[in-house]
Amino acid sequence: MITVGLTGACRSKPPVNVIATVGDHQVQIKAFQGYLAYVLEKPWQSVDGRLASELLDQFLDQEVIAAAARLHKRMAIPVEPAARSAMVRGLLDHVCGPAPTPSPVLVESETARRMRHVEPERVRVRQMLLPTRAQALAAEKRLHAGEDFIAVSRTMSLAPNASDGGNLGIIARGTLPPELEKVVFALSPKEISKPVRSPSGYHIFQVLEKIPAGPPDRRATEAQVRQDLTIQLRERHMRACVDRMASQLGVHVFQSHLWFHYSGRYAEEQHEAKK
Repeated sequence: MITVGLTGACRSKPPVNVIATVGDHQVQIKAFQGYLAYVLEKPWQSVDGRLASELLDQFLDQEVIAAAARLHKRMAIPVEPAARSAMVRGLLDHVCGPAPTPSPVLVESETARRMRHVEPERVRVRQMLLPTRAQALAAEKRLHAGEDFIAVSRTMSLAPNASDGGNLGIIARGTLPPELEKVVFALSPKEISKPVRSPSGYHIFQVLEKIPAGPPDRRATEAQVRQDLTIQLRERHMRACVDRMASQLGVHVFQSHLWFHYSGRYAEEQHEAKK
């Protein structure tokens, strides 16, 4: 059995510019530093040890996949994260095979569990945010004269999403400040509120749809369950596959070659191997 470790005592240490070995492939420190800079969009020297450890685990996982696919024998795996991730996803499917899909029984069981949850009353709403009462009254006057809510929002509202009419999406009862919730949930569909003052300014709301309290929509719930379970099963399948490949190849991290204390998953595996 090949162990996964921090020191690689079973082999001679490589040069200091090598921070790990994956099988017979040497992982260069510059490659990882470049990866850190790309992912975090800041100098690698500023990354704390905890985050650096997590990203080194991610980087080494990708190196394991590349080694298992014998990619290093033909070409280098890219450092740029988008290209790297795209290549790794393709390699994962090739090396690990397709992930299992959720069974109908599992989908039905999870759907039934979620259907037991009663959703609170909800509204689909949009808003304008005006800085003064005078501007709020001017916006209200334009709306009552028949101008389109989105058009008025684009020219007068200070809300970050004013250009699309200040759409807030679906809001559940109990999530807005009480003084705003009272106004919003009293509106009928398509109805526009009077200006409402808050610490942010003056709000004008329009309710687009009212959704009564009750169980969620079954069709939408089942679709979400199927998507969630598919993602979970794929993540478990790929995690188990990468762990198996890492154990077979041998992953050795050289702590003394790093500029931070490594406390990631491969360090934990070495501790387990020593027990």
